[in-house]
Amino acid sequence: MMTLNSEINPASLSFLKKAIATAEGDGSQALVIEVNTPGGDLASLNSMTEAELNSTVPIITYVSPAGGFAASAGALVTLAAPVAAMAPTTRIGASSPIAGTGADIGSTLKAKLENDLVASLMGIQNRYGRNFPLAAAMVTKAASYDDITAYNNHLIDYRASSLGDLLDQVNGHTAILRAGPVTLHTANLSVQTIEPGLFDHFYALLLDPNVIFLLFIIAMIGIYLEISHPGIILPGVAGGIAFVLFLFGVGSLTPNWAGFALMVLAFVLLVMDLRLPAHGVLTVGAIISLVFGALLFFNSGGPYNGPMVNPVVVYSMAAVIGLISFALITLVVRAQRRPVTTGTEGMIGTKAVALTPLLPEGRVSYGGEDWAAFLDDPTASVDEGCEVQVISVEELRLRVQPVRYHYPVLDIDSHSTTSLE
Repeated sequence: MMTLNSEINPASLSFLKKAIATAEGDGSQALVIEVNTPGGDLASLNSMTEAELNSTVPIITYVSPAGGFAASAGALVTLAAPVAAMAPTTRIGASSPIAGTGADIGSTLKAKLENDLVASLMGIQNRYGRNFPLAAAMVTKAASYDDITAYNNHLIDYRASSLGDLLDQVNGHTAILRAGPVTLHTANLSVQTIEPGLFDHFYALLLDPNVIFLLFIIAMIGIYLEISHPGIILPGVAGGIAFVLFLFGVGSLTPNWAGFALMVLAFVLLVMDLRLPAHGVLTVGAIISLVFGALLFFNSGGPYNGPMVNPVVVYSMAAVIGLISFALITLVVRAQRRPVTTGTEGMIGTKAVALTPLLPEGRVSYGGEDWAAFLDDPTASVDEGCEVQVISVEELRLRVQPVRYHYPVLDIDSHSTTSLE
């Protein structure tokens, strides 16, 4: 037994194929698929129904638990199995193709997709001797049915209150497989649950549009920090890994590449704002480009392909990117305005100590190093050990002047004195 309780996408398709292979390898009497899904993309749906129709082990789909549903593509996955069942208070249907945003698609494309899905349902329902007109209405009229209606009109085969009840009912049922009819012997069978592995969970996570977008943001921040502060290494490595995972997730979806171009443009504008004296103007453009790009990226305009990226996530990440960018730009501007403290220019105005008398030339100690120096006033002199101030650096020699200290002078005449007689 396996559970299909997520969107129908490449990850759930991979898990279904794994479950079928496991059941076939173990010589199982049947594979029960517990269905509770809102639907998903048509490419994965077609591959799922193909896997079900060509399975050598009988497949039983069971819409469960109570209150669950097999909507959109999930309805076709349910009906593609040789045995289809529903739990009380569940529903099935609403399988009309729609765009990724949930809106209607163009009439020509919609007609083509509807006709293709109806033809698929005709073959499936006729193969299993079920009600085809009711199934076709799920696609052409977006019809949806509760478990009682579906069972009474033979859209499905069974209505069962529990898995045990279902296995008791299907015992002796003749399932129609590709290789021919097979009689099920499911009474008193032990049920082995096939759980998704670590890779299955990771794969499903990478197909979440919100996660894909966050991976792009991590990649952008990491590479951006590496460019603005070369040599840190860790942000660049993390950004590179995140970008590869981003490409892996995108490769399984049908994104809008115009949106991707806007997201890349946002990154380019951020880097340019660091290099050019735009002082945040390009960052504002980058944030706008990022928001529009992300919202467009997962809207291919084609048939429904799973959940969309949450706008709240987009706005939040755009705000984070903006704060980081403005903080870095502020640091860069402050650094540019700060007086030079390194190199020969940074030496001007600082102090050195005379190692020898300056008459007017000699040696001084500056920053722990021995420098040749000469006095700015050739008539002056400085004793050994006295401090001098650097005026300029000329051909590896320091032009210096004596440091003059100003002490308070006591005016004795202004104070009264007392003498002892």
